[in-house]
Amino acid sequence: MLWGFGIFRPSTWVSLTKYAIVFIVAMNLARLERLTGRAAAIAAVGLALVILLTWLGILPLGGDKPEWRRLIRRHSRALTKRYRQLVRVNAYGAEEFDKWHDELVRFREAVKLNLDEEAIPRFDAFATRMVKAWAAAEPDTRIPEAMDEITPEDYEHLCADLLRKAGWEAEVTGQSGDQGVDILARRDDMVVALQCKLYFGNPVGNKAVQEAHAAAGFSDSDYAVVVSNRDFTKAAEQLARKLGVLLLHHSELEDLKEMLEEGR
Repeated sequence: MLWGFGIFRPSTWVSLTKYAIVFIVAMNLARLERLTGRAAAIAAVGLALVILLTWLGILPLGGDKPEWRRLIRRHSRALTKRYRQLVRVNAYGAEEFDKWHDELVRFREAVKLNLDEEAIPRFDAFATRMVKAWAAAEPDTRIPEAMDEITPEDYEHLCADLLRKAGWEAEVTGQSGDQGVDILARRDDMVVALQCKLYFGNPVGNKAVQEAHAAAGFSDSDYAVVVSNRDFTKAAEQLARKLGVLLLHHSELEDLKEMLEEGR
């Protein structure tokens, strides 16, 4: 636990020294010539409060967590999306964080956050706590890993339900001749063709983007969307930008209208 607070780092001792000075000054102002039982109790409560605020990243003990907090908040939307995509619930009900930790490595590199080996585990734990809290603030829409717990058809209906909750009229086509249209969604003057991809292995690739683009043309829809429980390959993201296909995690369906309006 002491390592978690960076208690052996020089910057931490500087901060602790400052708190000690403040406490001594406070005793002098209170004209306490010796440490009474009441003063000791106040000191103990104050120390517990400092530890709690430090653990939450509010106090700059060690000089890093406030900076980390600001950096993580700046990218909260992207990090929450990736957390939902990469932290999966396996067949035994346990969360798997391996791919999420790999994502944090890419995040640190992207934002040029250089940390020593000692600080990396603390940063990863701190970032995971923050992002997990954001993800937990909304209904859990992650899909269990076990294939026998949900079918692709179930997934289509789950996505349609999420759209209806967000104010869309959503119809699951369920037809063999739909040319890749799994859901037709309408709202105001928007018509959207969605293709739903339930994956439990590799990221979603180019084929899904091509099919969604063709499906939108076939159904005379204004927009093409691929929605999945997984992430997408870089090639799929590049092709989607080229063709104007929107790639989403199903937890983002509640914001579909805003995303489409932003892209107009």
